[in-house]
Amino acid sequence: MAAIPATMKAVVNKPIGGNLVYGVAEVPTPTISGDKDLIIKMIASPINPSDLGSLGMVARFGKDAVVAGESPSTVSAPLPEAAAGMFAGKTHLAVGSEGTGVVVAAGASPEAQALMGKNVAGTFGGCYAQYAKATTDLPMFSVVPDGTGIEGASLFVNPLTVVGFVHTMREEGHKAIVHTAAASNVGRMLVKHCKEEGIQLVNIVRKEEGVAVLKALGAEFVVNSSAPTFKEDLLAAVLATGATIAFDATGGGTLAMDILNAFDQSLRQLYPDTVQGWYGPPQNRAVYKYGALDKSNSEFLPSVGVGNWTWGGWLMPFHYAKYPAEHSAAAVAKVVAGMRTTFATTFGSRLSLEDLAESPEKYKASLVSQTDEKFLVMPNGPC
Repeated sequence: MAAIPATMKAVVNKPIGGNLVYGVAEVPTPTISGDKDLIIKMIASPINPSDLGSLGMVARFGKDAVVAGESPSTVSAPLPEAAAGMFAGKTHLAVGSEGTGVVVAAGASPEAQALMGKNVAGTFGGCYAQYAKATTDLPMFSVVPDGTGIEGASLFVNPLTVVGFVHTMREEGHKAIVHTAAASNVGRMLVKHCKEEGIQLVNIVRKEEGVAVLKALGAEFVVNSSAPTFKEDLLAAVLATGATIAFDATGGGTLAMDILNAFDQSLRQLYPDTVQGWYGPPQNRAVYKYGALDKSNSEFLPSVGVGNWTWGGWLMPFHYAKYPAEHSAAAVAKVVAGMRTTFATTFGSRLSLEDLAESPEKYKASLVSQTDEKFLVMPNGPC
């Protein structure tokens, strides 16, 4: 294999003279420091909604004051003093949560050495870079077939979220799921996975195009939140499936309240003899927020009494951290086996590192999440 250079190109957030600068920088290439370490030459890394927090720091701080940086392929905005602490002891913050590449250096352990030259995928962090560092005991990590290419780029954040939803549903004793923003890549995977698992699924979308997309995948229950009959349609679907758990990618507005109210009304109709006055039905029902596509405040005034319901947060890494390593290993094996079918991702534009911040306009465009145009970063060029 070719020698690994001492420095590399990477996309980072970096404080410079009171400003936050985002874009391509020349930084030290990661090196082997432990027996289980791996250095991976990156092939591809997606821009997931969960990446937008780190990608969007300059936009969040600068708003309309985002300007081109002093060096090429960078943008800049004033760094608020209150936010400067995130760089304490660091020269920069790397960007990009997951991706795929080839192992080009490995620590002394037999398990690390066995991976030399192998195609791997995982949540390495710092993936918008020519090289990334991982370890053989990283929970969300797997060898993928040689020559996999970009297909291994999105094997973890979205697919493991889908598998985790189904596990949570079963652990909490529910039998069917409601999912919002359901025409997304996560939503499409969930439709296919639930069909495989024999689980009924209520899909909430915002446009009629989303209804058509999910119906084409075989989804039985799809409701449009923009339709004037949305609440009636949602209740009918919940009644038909007996769903009592939801995973909400929108986060704001009244949608969580609407879903909880549908659960309450459904249970009152399905099990009228169990309703206990103001406390409502005794059956557990829950809505978990896992995204924030709607930036408005949540309007949460449910008319479901003070009974057995939950509204809370759900985060994929925290879900798997609650269980033994064997649990996440089984989930990883499942998604790798289905990487070309159930858990396949649709990609749109391919971007170089320089494309991410070539101009303020291109930078802002990279922050727009679109299901059929999922951006894929190619740190070492086309493969």
